[in-house]
Amino acid sequence: MNGPQLLRRFWEEHDRTLLEEAEATISLRHDLYRGLPASLNGFFDALQRWTVKSLVRGSPPRPGERILDLGCGTGRWSRFFAASGARPVGVDLGVHALRWAKRLLPEGGWAVMAIPRLGFQDGSFDWAISVTVLQHLPYPEQEEAVREIHRLLRPGGRGILVELVDGSEHVFYVFPRAPEDWEALFRRAGFRILKSSACERIPWVPILRKAAAVVRAGGREGGRDGRASWGAAVLRRHRWLRWGVPVFLALAYPAERMAAWLKISRWARYGGWLLQKEGPCGS
Repeated sequence: MNGPQLLRRFWEEHDRTLLEEAEATISLRHDLYRGLPASLNGFFDALQRWTVKSLVRGSPPRPGERILDLGCGTGRWSRFFAASGARPVGVDLGVHALRWAKRLLPEGGWAVMAIPRLGFQDGSFDWAISVTVLQHLPYPEQEEAVREIHRLLRPGGRGILVELVDGSEHVFYVFPRAPEDWEALFRRAGFRILKSSACERIPWVPILRKAAAVVRAGGREGGRDGRASWGAAVLRRHRWLRWGVPVFLALAYPAERMAAWLKISRWARYGGWLLQKEGPCGS
């Protein structure tokens, strides 16, 4: 099985696990780290929301504007922007994910499509958002995807991207770039960078992975597949550790807030950018 086939099989398996989920936690369990407690995934969701809010502060999508939600999963970001009147259209490879997205936001538009080649006309959208999506495309396809986003935005349209900048990830389904490499990619596609921000300023995932490796027998890390994320197996095997999750969260939320206030970004795991397609701006 070659690389593209392996990637597609991985994401199809990830989508199939939605058949086992309950509605109350569907987005937190599918669109973030599979198998982790909803409260812990809620923390990572909050970090991403803080970043997105900071990027659009002062010029958010206006009611009636169309926003393309790339790799939408169960529609977490579509619902976020629909709440303020935007009109989202979500695209994803996952049939089961899109069924949940439609169930949770019936008025949204949903389509099974594979990035980077999307079947919309030029200039169809006012906004586009990709949160931890492009990082899962091989590097040549990342180039294609950013050019496709540029094509689909109207002149002056804006893109919100939050992607992995931590180069320590070494798994077959992640393709990170350093912040300056992402920014060079955006400029090559014809974008102007309006704002940038760090996301997950303290490397919580590597910290938790190391803690999980210590707890696991033999100090082995595991669970990096479509069925269970890096911490799920540990929490299933050592249920007493769940009592530590509230303690972790009580420390992590203020620590991340403090890191943002101090503008610490040296160890940031993700970068966030607000981009604009050159042309007359109506935003």
